[in-house]
Amino acid sequence: MSDKTSTTQHVIRQRSPLGLAAACGATGLVLLVSIAWHWADDPQPLFVAWVLFFMALVWSLFVRPAVLLDEEGVTLRNVVKDTHIPWVRLTDVEFRWNIKVFVGERAYTAWAISSQAERPKGAAGGMFTMMPGRLDKLAGAEAHSSTSAPKVTAFAVARTIEQAKEEYEEAVANGKIPAAPDAQLRITWVPMVFAIVVLPALAVVALSLT
Repeated sequence: MSDKTSTTQHVIRQRSPLGLAAACGATGLVLLVSIAWHWADDPQPLFVAWVLFFMALVWSLFVRPAVLLDEEGVTLRNVVKDTHIPWVRLTDVEFRWNIKVFVGERAYTAWAISSQAERPKGAAGGMFTMMPGRLDKLAGAEAHSSTSAPKVTAFAVARTIEQAKEEYEEAVANGKIPAAPDAQLRITWVPMVFAIVVLPALAVVALSLT
């Protein structure tokens, strides 16, 4: 299978972590502006480093994690790594405290989805019926659903993943998309996340020792 990213993609996140991240980010920005305003009289580089470290930690824990569905499979975007599971490899989906996607006996957990989750944007219209050339309609549907979609349980998110796999199999059977029997599971570590979190942490340590 090609490594090219599908243009039709659904992103599943919970709103509560995003709301918490937004509140923390706004607080951090206010603190940074206040420090910058009084920097000439009272410079506080250590405090700045702590604020940046805190904001980086909030981003990595509450903003980055997500579940992505596209024509190739499901991607579990966790804190420091992405796990891409092609539809042909996915064997089961389980939910209790978190969503777990199975490849054979091996389970992969989605940090982004706990026992309560938001309705995935645009999922109701089906994924593989929205092929390239109809993305404007998809975008319009997502804009509408973002304001009207109710909260649902993790069961509904698990069912959405199962439905997407069923739609994939149907699309392959109908010749809408090519089959990919040799598609492999991919686990990718994301160095950028380490850099975003570790650099402020190192600054905190270095400034604390001076």
